[in-house]
Amino acid sequence: MRFTVLMVLFVLVVNVAFHRPMLESLMFAVALAVGLTPELLPMIVTVTLARSAMQMAKRKVIVKRLAAIHDLGAMDVLCTDKTGTLTEATIKLLRVIDGFGGESERAHAYAYVNSQFESGMKSPLDEAILTARTFDMTSFRKIDEVPFDFERRRVSVLVEHDGKRRLVVKGAPEDLLQLSSSYERADGAELPLDAETRRAFNATLDALGAQGFRALGIASRPADSTHETAAITDETGLVFAGFAVFLDPPKASAGATIRAMADAGISVKVLTGDNELVSRHVFSEIGVPVTGVLTGEELAHLPEEALIGQLPRVNLFCRVNPQQKHRILLALKRLGHVVGFLGDGINDAPPCMRPMSAFPSMAPPTSPARRLI
Repeated sequence: MRFTVLMVLFVLVVNVAFHRPMLESLMFAVALAVGLTPELLPMIVTVTLARSAMQMAKRKVIVKRLAAIHDLGAMDVLCTDKTGTLTEATIKLLRVIDGFGGESERAHAYAYVNSQFESGMKSPLDEAILTARTFDMTSFRKIDEVPFDFERRRVSVLVEHDGKRRLVVKGAPEDLLQLSSSYERADGAELPLDAETRRAFNATLDALGAQGFRALGIASRPADSTHETAAITDETGLVFAGFAVFLDPPKASAGATIRAMADAGISVKVLTGDNELVSRHVFSEIGVPVTGVLTGEELAHLPEEALIGQLPRVNLFCRVNPQQKHRILLALKRLGHVVGFLGDGINDAPPCMRPMSAFPSMAPPTSPARRLI
């Protein structure tokens, strides 16, 4: 508008200076402004968006596509990850315990061996394990590995120690408990994992989640000395060792930010790979109510129309993998929403968008991208 007004005044002044009729000069200036405005609009919009991008860059937001500023302004639903987005992302290993809650030196050693020999991209949990305490690895030799993937939610490493080979597995504790047929005591004795013991281990896991602690399951099994490769089929009949317990406190500003977005007409939905108890604890810490919950297991059995019907009431999705996150975004778009997504790691990108470094067997270790928008 400023540009158009200045142009009209300039043309009018020039015509008056040449002693042309005032009415004709005014009509010519207005007609020129009306004719040029559609031609100038794309340029003016681009310049304006570029200035907006520069202002956002000062607030540490990188705009890769100028039209995304329009999309951001039209957003009415924001889907966000929990770890590193609602939490501080300062993950610390507090302790390593057995299934009954007692400290376990053997489980800690297994966790360290698995994280040390795991190739590819190290997760923040791996870094926390490796920095918490150092174990002597000179007598260990890596034989093979079954890399982590978001469907299995675990990583296995086949190692040799003192002439004996063992498969060491680390991953989602619920899954490892299901795959285990026995458990290991602190003194190294192996006992059958009966129904009563399994319930006790699950109670320990639930108690950790209720307190807001994240947990990784740790298990192993002996391997034949002739084994030179590890496979997914080897991840059965495991000997459960314990839980690695982590703390990742919520951000102090997260609750206020979510409430401010709600006042602006933007609803926030949390999509996380953590279990329900941990996620509920974070919600309570930041002061945001949970209106509804869907787990990844429930989501896998929901047809598309049923999912769309559940979306308006659910604001917490737990134990979801990247494909399920993508499915939720597409379902929200089908409802007519303009959806934004904020994530903290490689598991927040759909498979088609992940770099080669996401696949451990294909790339060397590297630092994860901090933001994928």
